[in-house]
Amino acid sequence: MLAIVILTVVATIVLYLGFSQNRDVIIPVALLGSLIAIYCIVTKQSLWNNWFMNMMNIEGSSRIFSILILSAAAMLLPFINVFRSRGGEELADFTGIFLYSLIGGIMMVSYSDFMVLFLGIEILSIAMYILAGSSRKRVSSNEASLKYFLLGSFASAILLFGIALYFACTGSFRLDIDLVSSSSLLNLSYLLIFSGLAFKIALVPFHFWAPDVYQGTPTIFTATMATVVKISAVGAMFQFISFCGQHMESWLYWLISVLAIASILIGNIMALSQHSVKRILAYSGIVQAGFIIVGFLNFKSEDSWIVLYYMIAYTMASLITFLGTHFVEDVSGSDDINSFRGLYFNNPFLAIVISIALISLGGGPLTAGFMAKFFVLSHAAVSGNISIVVLALVLAVISLYYYFRIINLMFTKSNEQKSWQLNLTYKGIFAIISLATIIAGIAPYFVVNMLK
Repeated sequence: MLAIVILTVVATIVLYLGFSQNRDVIIPVALLGSLIAIYCIVTKQSLWNNWFMNMMNIEGSSRIFSILILSAAAMLLPFINVFRSRGGEELADFTGIFLYSLIGGIMMVSYSDFMVLFLGIEILSIAMYILAGSSRKRVSSNEASLKYFLLGSFASAILLFGIALYFACTGSFRLDIDLVSSSSLLNLSYLLIFSGLAFKIALVPFHFWAPDVYQGTPTIFTATMATVVKISAVGAMFQFISFCGQHMESWLYWLISVLAIASILIGNIMALSQHSVKRILAYSGIVQAGFIIVGFLNFKSEDSWIVLYYMIAYTMASLITFLGTHFVEDVSGSDDINSFRGLYFNNPFLAIVISIALISLGGGPLTAGFMAKFFVLSHAAVSGNISIVVLALVLAVISLYYYFRIINLMFTKSNEQKSWQLNLTYKGIFAIISLATIIAGIAPYFVVNMLK
């Protein structure tokens, strides 16, 4: 687990750099640490793996999830530099805590023992509770942090109770043990563990925290919640379904399918009446969570690429939409949807890349989002879940309204002229992600073959 060791060391160094006079090196050091961690995972460096008693295993899908977490982090790190305006010491604090959160994320997607899962969730969650309240002078940020902490604590308690029941039934915390037979108590433990993970994914009915927390959290860290946290939670759910799915009773899968459709339905309906773009994107994330869960129905190991592809498409679109919203919010002072009016005439580049991302989230053709939804729904149809596919398709059309509502405002002329400054680094990141979104939509099997 050399990647985890490197992230721990780099995060600690970054915190100490806050005391130095040369704070310009904070982001480059953090970025270098993330890239080295990616290299270690890609090249399968397994230093000290025996010290973890094989409680973690970064192979196959876990490896791809870990790379995706660190890649999203590498894209986000340059944007954390905006906190320099509030003081260099805060930059070191936030960057260090951000790097620590990545350690929790990697543990969540790589666990083969429930104790590692719980530790990973707590490491990630505690970091995000702090980052959610990082804008100390704003009441909404303090409220978001407290609400996230309280509800997250309840979710952790539910998850821990499920793990305790699992241990009572099996005598082990490991996922890969051989079970002779299933039982009602064991399936109850599965339900509780699923519920704990569903909170992190923001799946209905565990979604109530998402809109308020997304809106109150500083937008850079809202982007972290929508990408790093979501990838980690989906990766944890992936591990759980992969190992325990074969022992689940049919009523559990029926319940999961109901929650998936409920997430798509409720997320879409609630998004229609929102005026805050961050709240719209929060409900959009709930809808996307529903589609992801559809990919877990009748799940087989050879179908893992479907969920992975969806997560790649969703991550790219979320990075652009939230980071783009940050710049609009920074100039206009609000994330209200009317703040996007006339964006194309003030900053054509930003309007175009946000439009591409929104079209991808809505499942528009020639984007990664379209192919992601196509693969998930095709898999569901082949598995015999035709009714779920029909409902999901009908509900997906609703989402196009609120996505194109934002796009329409961006291309509507406004008399208000605003001063925009977007440096070359940020433009380069936006351009790379947008280009990747289009390439993955035009030539999806290039990505699929890599994932397989």
